[in-house]
Amino acid sequence: MQHRTAIVVMVKYPQAGAVKTRLGRQIGMEKASMLYRGFVRTLLATCRSTGFDILISCHPDHPVSDYREWLGSGFDLMAQKGSNLGHKMRDAFEQGFAREFDRVILTGSDLPHLPAATIEEAGQRTGAYDVVIGPALDGGYYLVAMTQGRFFPEMFDDIPWSTPEVLNITLKKLAEGRRKSCLLTAMRDIDTLEDLNAVSAETGLYSKTTNR
Repeated sequence: MQHRTAIVVMVKYPQAGAVKTRLGRQIGMEKASMLYRGFVRTLLATCRSTGFDILISCHPDHPVSDYREWLGSGFDLMAQKGSNLGHKMRDAFEQGFAREFDRVILTGSDLPHLPAATIEEAGQRTGAYDVVIGPALDGGYYLVAMTQGRFFPEMFDDIPWSTPEVLNITLKKLAEGRRKSCLLTAMRDIDTLEDLNAVSAETGLYSKTTNR
């Protein structure tokens, strides 16, 4: 049976001082926002290569029309809803399933180096697992995938977001809910200059960047 699969990419509008602020404090906010534009462009190109449909989950600080002007056509854009990251992630899944996708793969926009093979693996593993998670090296996660029939919205409740405990608490919640989970290869989000240079050394995607 053919599954309808959507990749949902959570995106912020690339305004200087509003995106990649930890990196911006090290290299300058304008430079960080320009890098972020590149992150999104690279990641979306990777997503296109999978053949899956792409939904852009737009941070509500800017209207969806601003994202359309920035990113152009070819994407289904939707506004993020919710009072915290967990609520926004849950809503992204719900909006994806409401569009009649059987399988949703959700990722952020901090991993321009995310391989297409990892996205495809996430989709494949939803056939055998309730929840597929890509763990981040900082203790969070960079990807989560579920099918509509196995959707577990409670996994996004009462999580201390932006802390090193996110993944461990999430896995505990899944175990308590008797959900079978699968972990993909751990990867590094790009939040700091150290992260950027480490990714550059590992992938060659970005040349080494120094402080301003």
